[in-house]
Amino acid sequence: MKIAYCIHYLGKSFDELSENVDQLIDQGDDVFVMINDDDLRDQMVITYADEPALHVSQIQQQALHGDLSLPRGQIVQLRNALDAQINEKKSYDRFILLTDGMLPLKSKEEIVRYLDQYPDQDIYYIKATSQEDPSLKKRFENYAFFTNTLSFQKSKMVKGMNTITSKLVHNFKKREIEDTLVLSYPWFILTEKSARALGDAFPYCSNTFKMCLYPEELAIATMLRKFSDVKHHNESVWVVGKNGEYQFQEPIEPLSEEALRSHPKALFGATIHPETNLSIYQDYFDAYSINQ
Repeated sequence: MKIAYCIHYLGKSFDELSENVDQLIDQGDDVFVMINDDDLRDQMVITYADEPALHVSQIQQQALHGDLSLPRGQIVQLRNALDAQINEKKSYDRFILLTDGMLPLKSKEEIVRYLDQYPDQDIYYIKATSQEDPSLKKRFENYAFFTNTLSFQKSKMVKGMNTITSKLVHNFKKREIEDTLVLSYPWFILTEKSARALGDAFPYCSNTFKMCLYPEELAIATMLRKFSDVKHHNESVWVVGKNGEYQFQEPIEPLSEEALRSHPKALFGATIHPETNLSIYQDYFDAYSINQ
């Protein structure tokens, strides 16, 4: 099985990023990566100039959590992967979307064994839809500001400015959506058919979820429901943060040992960086390459 990994990196460490990339491409997979830091991006392009398995995003180079740039960038990566199938004669069995600091916790052999249980199915975790939870449409109606700043997730002042501005604008300009909104975790394992459906519907993402708060939790799952008829397997194969569960509309915290122990079957985990949880990074950075 050949996988196209669409990943995102917010840091500045060449050693970390190259190590993560090498683990994936050494197992015969391809990597499409968005790199926020300009110098690191250039360094990766130069270093991997002769490595056809690595594709550094150039059409959209950067993304941030909580901002439309993330789901937009992920869809651009999918389009790049689909183009590679034509222009570079590539062939991918699955397309996996991962965010910053998310690493495989199992070997490729184990991950493929799991994926083979759900052939021709997309795998991601839906929490709710607007059909059973009308509050999702209320959330969608609110405008978000300042999400394209690095300080948005951590600064109480910036969040406060967003809340005030959002309320003012909402009083003068309201937006609605007729489609069913789908709230999901922001990671996806996709078939080619669904990847292509998202790529073709790229304008819908840009137009519909503009100025939406944490659109990565709504955009792609909503689009898959609307534009793809591929069967969906609803399961979380991800472990994140302190307690292992994704917290909606919150920054993703470093992965803890306790969360790992309580989610032994998880395939991927976040966030894992040498500077935040070194022991976990050392234990898992090469997990994908371990032969069973």
